[in-house]
Amino acid sequence: MDPRTTGEGDAAAPRRRPFALSRPDLARGAGRLAQAGIPFGLITYLGLQGGGYDVVVRSEIGFMAWWVVLLGTLVGALPLARLPRRAWTALGILGAFALWTGLGISWSESAERSVGELGRVATLIGLFVLALCVQTRDGLRRMVGGVAAGVAVVAGIALLSRFEPSWFPALETPAFIEGSRTRLHYPLDYWNGLAAFVAIGLPLLAALVVGARHIAGRALAAAAIPVLALTLFFTLSRGGALTGGVALAVLAAMHPARLTLAAGNLPALAGSVILVLAADGRDALADGLTTDASAAQGDEMLALTVVVCAVVGLLTAGAELAQRRGLLPELRPPRVPAGRRAAAAAGVGVAVALVLALAAGAPGAASDAWEDFKDPDVPEAEAGRFESASGSGRYQFWEAAADAGSDQPLTGIGPGTYEYYWAREGSLPTFIRDAHSLYMETFAESGMVGLLLVLAAVATPFALGTRRLRSLAREPRSMVAAATAGCAAFVVAAGLDWAWELTVLPAIFMFLAAALIARPVEGDGDRTWPAPWRARLALSALAAVSLIAIAIPMLSADAVRSSEGKLQAGDTSGALDDARFAADVEPWAASPKLQEAVVLEARGDVANAVVAARDATEAESTNWRTWLVLSRLEAQTGNFDGSVAAYREARSLNPRSPLFQ
Repeated sequence: MDPRTTGEGDAAAPRRRPFALSRPDLARGAGRLAQAGIPFGLITYLGLQGGGYDVVVRSEIGFMAWWVVLLGTLVGALPLARLPRRAWTALGILGAFALWTGLGISWSESAERSVGELGRVATLIGLFVLALCVQTRDGLRRMVGGVAAGVAVVAGIALLSRFEPSWFPALETPAFIEGSRTRLHYPLDYWNGLAAFVAIGLPLLAALVVGARHIAGRALAAAAIPVLALTLFFTLSRGGALTGGVALAVLAAMHPARLTLAAGNLPALAGSVILVLAADGRDALADGLTTDASAAQGDEMLALTVVVCAVVGLLTAGAELAQRRGLLPELRPPRVPAGRRAAAAAGVGVAVALVLALAAGAPGAASDAWEDFKDPDVPEAEAGRFESASGSGRYQFWEAAADAGSDQPLTGIGPGTYEYYWAREGSLPTFIRDAHSLYMETFAESGMVGLLLVLAAVATPFALGTRRLRSLAREPRSMVAAATAGCAAFVVAAGLDWAWELTVLPAIFMFLAAALIARPVEGDGDRTWPAPWRARLALSALAAVSLIAIAIPMLSADAVRSSEGKLQAGDTSGALDDARFAADVEPWAASPKLQEAVVLEARGDVANAVVAARDATEAESTNWRTWLVLSRLEAQTGNFDGSVAAYREARSLNPRSPLFQ
């Protein structure tokens, strides 16, 4: 009899179990998908949502990230691998900054603004933790690829909005910012922000051109570079050009095969030059006009861009195939240790740059440029914007931030309150909300303690992520160089403008920093799955606290916005309910009380509107808007002395505004 039918002989011929994946196998598969999919999806979404500047959009992303972390850690699915000590160190630095921001609520002149800043910090930490939790041994390459793909998609959409504006909804930025039509800003709604976004993606794509594992990946990366270069050109952003230059310089300095990097990117460089020159010769398109000539030039540039990018991709793929079959020689670096090569290259480059700069009269030109930068009256000619040294008032913004921080050097004036300080003490009749520099604004709002924590946070991926870089193989080092260059681009961009408040930019930094910091190095040993219960407990507790910190300002802002919409639609009862719900969520906030006052005014209940407006002035006594609304309402009740007093208070808090001239 056949033992397979009787069950006999099992010991001699054991049954073969059907193929099944173990939990670690499933975790690794999910991790590989998440390492590229999470950054790609979030960057694309945030990019198409105005960069994530809106508080509700930003909070929803943070809420989602922390929910994934919380649920994943509770069931034991996250983190996918044991987090190294340096990851906890980085998380500790970010947590300390969040704690300091929370403490700042107690001395801030606007608890509402400070709570909102705490929600912003919690959101960014959530993205960092989520990226940490999905890292595995080869996660860095996938994270770099996912970020680069997201940047390329958004940049392509931005470029299409210039070529074919009729394909997209009405672009709102030119309607309220003078001279902005020339500069490409869609979909981030800010040209400098879009330029910084593209600049961060350039080194990632350049590294993937020679570092992607598949030929198709290398070809697609090369084809995307001219798109990013042309997008950067249309933004007319000097800061973006500087940021991109720094990022590419860092990539070149750290990459283990510079000759291969340069040679592999030659087709992409040539394609970029062709497209930029072609766009520069089409004035109507470059100026952002909506004429028939601009439409025709847009059609021409769209066709040319498709052809050039296709040729670049084919050339890159062909060169790689030829090299793999031995038809082209491989460019090998000289037999010199990597550290000595980098030092020698840096020394020669610096020496040559100094000689050329001295010969060209750079010291005098730099001095003149600095004076122009400081002078707010130096005009910004759109056509010659790349040559202009105008600071657009940045020197004055930074100067005011330095003064604010000097007034309270340890604690600062309170997170999120620079706008009010500028309105009172600023030297220009210009409305601004931010100091146009992450570091200067942090010093103004959170003092020296906050500034040191921010500097430590942005330095962490460089200090910890690149540790023992020489011990890595050549291939991982190229991805470390790419991620480090992307982080460097964000660090530079954050110091030059307020674009860091576009959530998509710090989100990219958090993704790349997490991949660098969680990257295994020699000596880490095997990082087993699942993570120990202590780590999961700590992450779960952090997630719960962060969800609360994000939910409070999100619910309040959403309710105020809903109230405004219902008031415009004539539903005053619903508008009042939403305003009062927002006040219940944030009883310390001025915005819900101010909205309640406006709704009550529309209902004809001016007496109670005055009460709500007074509550708003108590919540934010340095916000000139609350006093201006109170002045109007007091006048309607016949309290003219109170109206005049409130008006004078509003004017004293914003003396340079055209409203009070």
